[in-house]
Amino acid sequence: MWGTAVSLVLMMAAAVVSAAPADTALNILGVPAAPLRFAQTPTAAEFATAYPHGAAAVGLGGEAWLHCKVGDGGRLQDCDVSRERPQGAGFGRAALNLSRFYRLDPASPAAKAGVIDAPVRFAIAADDDRVLVSGPWLAAPSFAQVAAAYPDIGGGVTGEAALHCDLNHDGSLSQCKANYQHPPDRDFGDAALKLSKIFRLRVGGEMVKSFQPMSVNVFMRLPAPFGPQGQARPLSDPIWLTGPNLTAQFPALAKAKGVVAGVGLVDCTVAPAGALTGCQPVGPGDPPGLGFSEAAAKTAQAMRMSPWTADGGPIDGAHIRLSLRLSVAADPAD
Repeated sequence: MWGTAVSLVLMMAAAVVSAAPADTALNILGVPAAPLRFAQTPTAAEFATAYPHGAAAVGLGGEAWLHCKVGDGGRLQDCDVSRERPQGAGFGRAALNLSRFYRLDPASPAAKAGVIDAPVRFAIAADDDRVLVSGPWLAAPSFAQVAAAYPDIGGGVTGEAALHCDLNHDGSLSQCKANYQHPPDRDFGDAALKLSKIFRLRVGGEMVKSFQPMSVNVFMRLPAPFGPQGQARPLSDPIWLTGPNLTAQFPALAKAKGVVAGVGLVDCTVAPAGALTGCQPVGPGDPPGLGFSEAAAKTAQAMRMSPWTADGGPIDGAHIRLSLRLSVAADPAD
């Protein structure tokens, strides 16, 4: 994407199975969902018209989550904004304006379900000579580093900041500028700039070989270290680098009884590099007593998430509860 260009991607978010118990910091997540299939999307001109003018002027990207019904022909109807980031930058209203230009493939599972929850992501490149790059982070600040960077005048609130940086070919950042901070007068932009040296983006080989100048947008949420969010180590919107192999650990007892699929529940701790450690089965699984939760624990240990979430925060030491639907491997002879 060259020049002052706007792009938007509408994708389905990972499904939340249920709320975590009130006395834990666990997130309960299902397997990452497949992208939505569209029969029609907005034109480039419609994208540009909807993009918030103030955000576009400073090269600020953002996203908003929509909850919509799916009507006749795959049209999105009765959409509401469930959340947006950065807050107050206009991306929620922009997403609503664009929703009428989308048509889901009527034959897709999402259209048949009749309702979708989806993030609408906006990315803008403000440089005339750089291509805007996005992708998962391979290195990012820890909870301790985010806490240490919290500004002295932060006032105990959770701050937000967005940086626009040059991206080096090794994935590191340079020449960062804070183009958004909220609240605006508490040094959250300066805090984000201090943390920028820790980030490393996964840069593909073809991009490295091209020698194209690149830039990247970085979003950060900075909770007060001694506030509820800082102490709880919340984990939201993880980005999976390695997903689950849902057939490799299928329980032998279930297969012997002719069961071809089941659900296991597992609790894990997230390591600094994004691996899942200390995974423990929770409950008997479904169907019960056939080893699905134990198999889910083994499956989760091979998964890895990016050390920085889509919600703009670290992951190390957080606890996560995963609900994994396992299925028997297909017979190669079939």
